[in-house]
Amino acid sequence: MTLALVLLLGAALISMAAPRMLGPLAATAVPPGILLAGWLGSLAGALFFGVSAVVTLAWPDHAPAEAAVEAVVQCLSVVFHAVQPWIIETLAVIGALALLAMTVRAVILGRRYAREQVRLLDYHRDVVSIVARSREDDVMWLAHPMPMAYSVAGRPGFVVATDGLSQCLSGSEREAVLAHERAHLRGSHHLIVTACDILAAVLPAVPLFAAAPSAVKTLVELTADQHAARATSTATVCSALTVVSASALPQPAGALGLSNETSLRLLKLRISGRTRCPKVSYATAAALSIAMPVATALVVLAATSAAVCLTPTLA
Repeated sequence: MTLALVLLLGAALISMAAPRMLGPLAATAVPPGILLAGWLGSLAGALFFGVSAVVTLAWPDHAPAEAAVEAVVQCLSVVFHAVQPWIIETLAVIGALALLAMTVRAVILGRRYAREQVRLLDYHRDVVSIVARSREDDVMWLAHPMPMAYSVAGRPGFVVATDGLSQCLSGSEREAVLAHERAHLRGSHHLIVTACDILAAVLPAVPLFAAAPSAVKTLVELTADQHAARATSTATVCSALTVVSASALPQPAGALGLSNETSLRLLKLRISGRTRCPKVSYATAAALSIAMPVATALVVLAATSAAVCLTPTLA
């Protein structure tokens, strides 16, 4: 039971602390890719530790790593071992039922959301294919004077752009806009955003999952901005973003475009620009977002265990 408590406390800490810690960093010089890795690592960690806590409770004997954890919180483990077995079994059943309910809800909502997205995207693809003035590579061009571009997921994904891009932007600015949209497709940003939306629908009361869709949507835009800045220049992306953000054209559901969170994105481009981070830094950010809450939980329980050990002595 000690290991299950550590895992459950770790999941709770991630769910409560991650939004408060990661949210304000979007407006700092921390690269957006690092923050995105932190958010995704936190989401994965909260799910993993929550599920692992239930599995540990239901484990027939001592779960793996249970002995190591009990060695750290030895006095507290003695208290847990005194708990009646039926209490642990009841908690395991409750946890298993809750996990089953969440899994079923996730599958139902995920399939429903996926079907709706496929229907919308297929319909949108068919309509754009008919009305597009021309197509070059992965870009469908629409005859419209307002400058706008957005990417549509699929197999293959594609970019929709208007003639207004060529009319209102320079050649390099137009390339920056297209590079931004292609970054969304290469990074599977649509899939990441969809997964966050589904998790928020399944667990809306959990702060981490409730905050993830909005935060992740912003971060994928900031990440695509950095890709565009590396393909062209920071000044070019800022200029293009300023012009395109003034367009009043709505974007279809399920698409990612260039015209959201303009003020934050201009600020982020100015302070982080074309920063390129090694791949190991993304893995490190994700790992720290998972490991730090669990380490904190273990320290808290170790301190509690020490207090339990000292109580008889002080008495």
